[in-house]
Amino acid sequence: MVHRAKIRPLICAAVLVLAGSLMGSGIPGAHASDEPIKVGAPIPITGPFASDGFVMEKAEKLAIADINAQGGLLGRQIEMIVYDIGDLTPDKLQAAALNLVEQEEVHVLINGYGGMGPDIPAFCPYDVPYLHVDGPEYVINLAEQMGCKNIYMFIDTAANYGGITFRQLTEMGHEFSSNKLAIIQGPFDWEIEMTGGAIAAAEELGWEVVLTEQVDFGISEWGPILSKLHEAEPALIYSEFLDPAGVNALVDQFNTNPVKGALLYVGYTGAVPAFNEVVSRGTADGVLGMTPSAHMPDEKGRAFVNRWREAYDEDPAIGIAAEIYDQVMFWATAVEKVGSVDDYDAIHEEMRTMTYDGITGKLTINDRHHVSSTDEAAPAQILQVQNSELVTLMIGSNVIADFMKPDWHD
Repeated sequence: MVHRAKIRPLICAAVLVLAGSLMGSGIPGAHASDEPIKVGAPIPITGPFASDGFVMEKAEKLAIADINAQGGLLGRQIEMIVYDIGDLTPDKLQAAALNLVEQEEVHVLINGYGGMGPDIPAFCPYDVPYLHVDGPEYVINLAEQMGCKNIYMFIDTAANYGGITFRQLTEMGHEFSSNKLAIIQGPFDWEIEMTGGAIAAAEELGWEVVLTEQVDFGISEWGPILSKLHEAEPALIYSEFLDPAGVNALVDQFNTNPVKGALLYVGYTGAVPAFNEVVSRGTADGVLGMTPSAHMPDEKGRAFVNRWREAYDEDPAIGIAAEIYDQVMFWATAVEKVGSVDDYDAIHEEMRTMTYDGITGKLTINDRHHVSSTDEAAPAQILQVQNSELVTLMIGSNVIADFMKPDWHD
């Protein structure tokens, strides 16, 4: 059964400010109807990505609740329909398309990552917009090859983020003991492209790649790889591996057998809720991670955090929560401007040309149907675990907190 957390009513002015500032002025009654507007949510509720999937669901529900509390969209309430895409396989994505678009007749499809490849042929044949944050350039290339006009990615490419994050790691305030780099990567395009971008940036800066290891989901014993890392003596271990259980095992085993003089960076998995397991028990202090974008530390960002706390009695996950919220609001703003929820040609034209000032920055879709990362739009954020808490060190090129040298380093 799909878990559905209860959203509490709006009760504070900050919430109204947030929803009002993100939605702008409404167009009540433009196409008044008793029928709800349907938002399709193909998200991973079960399987290895469920930790993020529940955040995607909560973020989408929160954005929809905020819109509905302001009178709805075009005078109509919004209804969210979830379809579990599990382990993101092609059959799950095709089934999601048949269920959500053809049977439920949703007006838009919104998720976080929806397969990083299989979602494109599944959702490309339809007119309804599909908003996602898959990441790999392969996804963009595939959408272009298939002539998809309805697909939008709300972050930059994994390869670009790989280069950005490597440079951030060299600029965050740590003096590395050498220019030796070790790479650990998973088998997905996101992981391969992220590490590829990091390697390219590292080589431009004169670094040497001394070890590259590709690992599969389900790995629990890191002893052999840790032995190779001790032998290679890198100054930075750059890992991009989307299996939270595997990364948690790496962190635990690294904590008991650390590579002296090295920093451990675990990429995007350092931002997912499942990573809190090692954060809370203290074995991850000093470990670094990233998120492609998150709420900005400004008034709107703080209002979003407060709204999330009021709804769910917890803090939002550092990364994907804000991204999904912004996707819903971006689409809703385009629909309001067009004045119709199913004039898809006009909605697509509006989405391709508008700039939306959201909680993750000023979002504009470029010619390749994705957002280019800058300090103002979907900036990469470098994170570090400090004293059993996740701290944001950098947002784009800006250092906002002090780096903490890990106890194992010297």
